[in-house]
Amino acid sequence: MDRKGIIAITLAIVTLFAWTFYSQRESQKTAAARAEQVRAAEAAKKAEAPASPTPDAQPATPGGAVPAVPATVGGEPAVEEKIETLPTPSVEFSFTNLGGGIAKASLLKHEGESGRRMTLNEFGKIPIGAVTLTPYADTRVPFTASVEADAITFERTDKSGLQLTKKFTLPQAGDAEEYLATVDVTFTNRGEQPQKVGTYYIHNGSAAQIHQRDQSIYTGFTYDGNSDLVNVGWFGASSFLGMGHAERPVYPEKDPGLGGVRWSGVTNQYFSTIISPVITAKDSTGEHAQRGAAVWARRFVITDEAWETTGRSVEGKSEERYAVEGAMGMPGFELAPGASRTQSFTIYAGPREYSRLARLPNDEDEILEFGWFAFVSKILLNGMNWLNARLGSYAAAIIVLTLIIKLLLWPMQNKATNSMKKMSLLQPKMTEMREKYKDDPARMNTEVMKLYKDYGVNPFAGCLPMLIQLPVFLGFYRMLDKAVELRNAQFLWVPDLSQPDTIWHLPWLGWPLNVLPFLMAGTMLWSMQLSPKSGDPMQQKIFMFMPLIFIVFCYNFASALALYWTVQNLFSVVQLYLTRNQALPTLQKAAAPPKKRK
Repeated sequence: MDRKGIIAITLAIVTLFAWTFYSQRESQKTAAARAEQVRAAEAAKKAEAPASPTPDAQPATPGGAVPAVPATVGGEPAVEEKIETLPTPSVEFSFTNLGGGIAKASLLKHEGESGRRMTLNEFGKIPIGAVTLTPYADTRVPFTASVEADAITFERTDKSGLQLTKKFTLPQAGDAEEYLATVDVTFTNRGEQPQKVGTYYIHNGSAAQIHQRDQSIYTGFTYDGNSDLVNVGWFGASSFLGMGHAERPVYPEKDPGLGGVRWSGVTNQYFSTIISPVITAKDSTGEHAQRGAAVWARRFVITDEAWETTGRSVEGKSEERYAVEGAMGMPGFELAPGASRTQSFTIYAGPREYSRLARLPNDEDEILEFGWFAFVSKILLNGMNWLNARLGSYAAAIIVLTLIIKLLLWPMQNKATNSMKKMSLLQPKMTEMREKYKDDPARMNTEVMKLYKDYGVNPFAGCLPMLIQLPVFLGFYRMLDKAVELRNAQFLWVPDLSQPDTIWHLPWLGWPLNVLPFLMAGTMLWSMQLSPKSGDPMQQKIFMFMPLIFIVFCYNFASALALYWTVQNLFSVVQLYLTRNQALPTLQKAAAPPKKRK
């Protein structure tokens, strides 16, 4: 590569960093403006406090606006919200009579921001398990509640005589799944005429980012059969080179005609709330196969005030913070006078631990989205947890797991190193061929390939270990990026392996200074300097930019990923030092294959 090529690549990388900085500044301005709009809208709603119709009659709200908590409901006097707190060994459930569902779920074994408990549906207005006949309906309607030792029942009858009863049963000590509750939803026709119940929606509540600087790609809504998380960024406007789309108020933009949805969930990077219908529904005529037929989601802004009321701090300028709420639609049905129909659901409100989610019956573990190399991620995750149970440290488990992988690939790496040494010995002959046939590229390629064949050199042998390591790296990347087990796991100066190892923020710019990605790049350069040189000079110079690309790739992700790649580089350096003094291979022409007799 000539000087112009190096300058071009350098300018491209500088442009990438400049664009990232510009995008961050613009997103901060947009977030501040949007937060101000939300504050003004909330102040206006409090001043007006309009009455709200019953949820059964409320039409869809244009644009997906979140309705204010009504002063009255359907002409009824205002009802004071009452919270019933029912603790289990792992979760403290706070139930509300307004909406008849779980207002919040505090995970007793998981720490959130600023030393507080991790709380699900922390910023949401819609209770988990709320049931509405339209996705936009006001869920803050009053239910009567009756509490038992391990259950709570909510009941409400509308003006048409349709009674809705919801019984939540909580997990108990010794249950196989400590984060799994159930809710039985029963519709009963108390009127004198048949009633048709259309598609009804059971709500997942909401999910929000955990930390101030969490990336928006982790917070979103998904469901069974959906290949990608509908993250909060999906709802925002997009524009690039004159192409893009306006803001999307809700997901989906149009009814996709779904059928057979086995679960839906809202999630952030490490915790999810998943609702799954039990396959059979019961009524007076028997049991019926039942699965979801629709989904719905929207996002909302988390203001600085709401963020700070949870004990979190706002670092510097306002950051763009969004939460997402979603629901699953169930098929409608008809009820004769006096008839009833019950549908049971499970509610998983807890950590995204593969070992737990894999035990659920409807492939709920797919919410982890390990990607193409899911089988690799699962093997690595199980191996890391097994090692941690014996070593007592996730950092040590990652280091030992990396060593095991390196030892398994050792023979292949040695063979590749030997092939690269042969390539370096063949380099003068290849240079001679390129000079000789520089005006005839086709002939030059033919002669170079003939050289490879004559001397028994495989030009791709040196790439094989990298190709093998690629799925391992991607598997590690997807696994370490989602492993809730790594939260608050410490290593030397790193307080949390699930977060970047930020030790300082640059003044004015606010950019975080992360150490491990730079150590990773340094060890990568060290390994590359020790490796035998192969390929043409242009390829060698391009490879020198790889450490910089890896810094950009890993900089804001879990520090466990940079730790793995740093340790992998160090083991490669040790291997190269152990093999560098081996005798050089001899460059001899390969014996010609015997001719076949006619």
